[in-house]
Amino acid sequence: MSDQLQNTLSYLSSELNRIQTIAGTLSSIETQHHKDLTNMGDDKLNQIAIEEQSASRQLGEIKEICLALSQKVDEMQNEIQ
Repeated sequence: MSDQLQNTLSYLSSELNRIQTIAGTLSSIETQHHKDLTNMGDDKLNQIAIEEQSASRQLGEIKEICLALSQKVDEMQNEIQ
């Protein structure tokens, strides 16, 4: 049972780290899009830039959630060892 739980926690930790990395990468891309689109003198592009900024913030939040969950999983792994 303990080995199975350890394997499950290791899998969860790995996947959370992967999601965290993806969210961080996408957040950076969205931030760059926001910078590129801002101040191009077009209202439609400015609106898209605002949406990109919002998406970047949400991806940043996902990254932080994954980090917190990953730390919790690590604590659980340490407790059962």
